Amino acid sequence: MSTEPVIKETLINAPVSKVWKALTEKEQIAKWLMPSPDFELKAGVTFHMTGRSKDVEYPHTCTITEITPEKRFAYTWAVDGKLEGTLVTYELEDDNGSTKLTMTHSGWENATIITEGTYRNDYNNGWESVIPGLKKYVEEN
Repeated sequence: MSTEPVIKETLINAPVSKVWKALTEKEQIAKWLMPSPDFELKAGVTFHMTGRSKDVEYPHTCTITEITPEKRFAYTWAVDGKLEGTLVTYELEDDNGSTKLTMTHSGWENATIITEGTYRNDYNNGWESVIPGLKKYVEEN
């Protein structure tokens, strides 16, 4: 099983400020990732999200570890009863008015895999659709 970070890069045709808001505002996060009733943009805050796939709910518990406005945003990523110990980081860079987004899902070498279906490659496949969904959301709204 690979322990390399999952890294996804994309160019979003929108300014950094707009992408930042999509990543850090509760109402917008719900549109491209998952709803989070208790999200608050503050370092150290723990928030929850629930994803659904094939009528199965996947409760997530995340804690914000870093906020560098319009540059870098990171939080721990755990799926209750399935996965603990990983980190999701978004890095933003201006590219002539567009935004180069680099998402890194790391920590696989120390992750606790509690049940099947939560391996690094499963997340690689998941981010393959989430990041283009973020791009589409930002560019169309």
